[in-house]
This record gives sequence, structure tokens and C-alpha cells, in this order.
Amino acid sequence: MTGSPARKPNLSPTQITISVSCLCMMLCSLNAWGSSGVVAAIEKKYVVTEVSVDHDQITKDGTTMSLKCAGIYSLPTNQMLTTPDTAVADGKLKSPSMMAKYTLETLGAHVLQTGEKVYITKIEDKTDSKGDVLKFSLLTANSLDVRGQSAQKKFSATVSFHFKKGYLDEAPPEDVEQAIEAVIAPDSGSDQAQSGGAAAPPAQQPVPSRQAVAAPPPPSPAAPAAPAGPPPTIAIGESSTEVLQAMGMPQQMIDLGKKKTYVYKNMKVIFVDDKVSDVQ
Repeated sequence: MTGSPARKPNLSPTQITISVSCLCMMLCSLNAWGSSGVVAAIEKKYVVTEVSVDHDQITKDGTTMSLKCAGIYSLPTNQMLTTPDTAVADGKLKSPSMMAKYTLETLGAHVLQTGEKVYITKIEDKTDSKGDVLKFSLLTANSLDVRGQSAQKKFSATVSFHFKKGYLDEAPPEDVEQAIEAVIAPDSGSDQAQSGGAAAPPAQQPVPSRQAVAAPPPPSPAAPAAPAGPPPTIAIGESSTEVLQAMGMPQQMIDLGKKKTYVYKNMKVIFVDDKVSDVQ
């Protein structure tokens, strides 16, 4: 008695489509990092530094980074304003507009220079419909002078690295790291102050021979002081930026959501929805 031949499985078109889709998804997951995989690799190499709410205390150490180029704008951490963001595309920093520069300088901004040390406090994937974006929140390692204040503060900034759409889904982490480290890179610790190497003593300068020196001419009479300009004015309806440009930084800022109060030496300026509503 002969056995019956084995039956071939009959697959419907729907089952075939599902099988092919699953196979493609498996291959894609194996052959592509994906933006989440790149971010995870970046966070593993550049360890995020955790800080207190006021940014004055480091609660968990992270990677110390060193600036490789100048031009990143930062503001004191005690400011209740949006941290300035510097865009980077094709390895170049995008300079802010003249108006933005004027506003930032009025607010006491510090332009980070090559070699300055910073910490990374956050790494975010800000990819949108226009392209792929990796955003780094930075905090200066050292406290700096704040215009109009006696106490020093750390300064904060953000840097956004822009790539073409889909780049983070395809590029290996090493290529993304190369783009990042053209602007900020892990501190090598090569500075003598950090490496503990003793600095060489300064060379002794030869003592100059004494020569006869003629008596200085009498000072010229001081020029009369220029008349003081008109005092700054504030009008109802002006924005907080216009007030800061006219009056400078206040001694205190009180933020109650829609209502904010800037306290100056002889007055209080009250804002509602970022517009001047009263002056006391």
C-alpha cells in the first residue's frame, strides 16, 4: 500500500503579505541603528551630568566636554528666559541675527570660547518634518561674572545639530559623534592645571640699565563732562525685551505665570502676558 504524497501548504495572499512585511521589519531592525539607537550610543559615550534645580550643585558627575570652536551664546542660570540655542549644520555654527545678538548682549550673555569646559545636562532627539536634530543642553563647568551682580553664576546654553531627514536612522554612531566633536568633545585633560604637571618657572628678564628720564609734561585740563542723556522711559504695552533693553537687568524677577514683576532700585514693572500693565 503506497503512502499518499505530502500536501503543500496553501498560503493565502494575505498570509504571504504579512510574512514578507515581518521579514522586512526584522531586516531593517538588524541593518539600521535607528535614531533611538544613535541617541542611546551618544548618551553612553557622553554621560549626562545631573544638577540641582538652581544649577549650583552637581548631583551626579558626567563627562566634561571642551569647546572646539567659539560662538555659542549662553545666559546666567538665574535668568527666567529661554536658553539661547545655537544651530550647527554641516559642521558650522549658525550666527544669530543682529537683533538677537543685541538682545542677548543686553541680557548679559556670555559667548563661549574655544577651550572652555562645559557639562551636558540633557540630550534630546528633536527630529521633525524638516530634518533630524540632536539637541544638547550645556552648563559651564566654571561660574562666571554676571553683569550688574556681585555673585558669580554658571551659564547655560543649547546646541542643536541639524542633519538631513532620515540621517539618524541610517548613520552609524561614529559618524554622528564625529559631527558633534567638531564643536564639543570630551575634555582630554591635557591642560597643565588638570594634569598636575608643574609649570616651568618664568625666565628671568635682564634688568634694564638706568637712563635719564625727562619729567612728564603737566597734565592737560580735564574736558568738561558730557551732559547726561534723557532717563529711560517705560510705556504701557511694551514687551519685557523692550524693558530690558531700556532699563537693563532688574535686581529681582518674580514669575507668576502670566504675571511677571521686574524689581528695579526705584520701581517695579508689572507684566501681564509679557506686556507692561503697570509701573509702581
